[in-house]
Amino acid sequence: MEGIDLVTQSYGRACLHPQLIDRFYEIFLASHPDIKPFFRHTDFVKQKLLLKTGVIMLLTHLEGKSAWTENLIHIARRHSKQELNIPPSLYQFWIDSLISAVKEYDNKWNPELERIWRKILRAGVDFLLEHYDHVEAT
Repeated sequence: MEGIDLVTQSYGRACLHPQLIDRFYEIFLASHPDIKPFFRHTDFVKQKLLLKTGVIMLLTHLEGKSAWTENLIHIARRHSKQELNIPPSLYQFWIDSLISAVKEYDNKWNPELERIWRKILRAGVDFLLEHYDHVEAT
């Protein structure tokens, strides 16, 4: 996918700052009143590692490497209507929050990079939402 290298490099620069993921959750949990209840019983030590790794998996998948595709499908199904039932409308808040956090910590941030980030994350969210109505065969 065009621009994936720029986004991967940007994420790498931002991840050099240990406060990135904490900052993301500060922004994300405050971004919409329906989000915080989904994290009511969350182990945030584990969740922060899952997020950091999940973004890498998503970027790798969008780069055309299938090593993490099955893991992403598992994540998508976990967030699907059948399991956590995360409304598709809330994913835009995830995108906006991640971009806001990365923007604070990437010293090479610019409007064109933000446009590419938005395009890449939208493609990733669209992939996850393909599994929203997934029903396990019994």
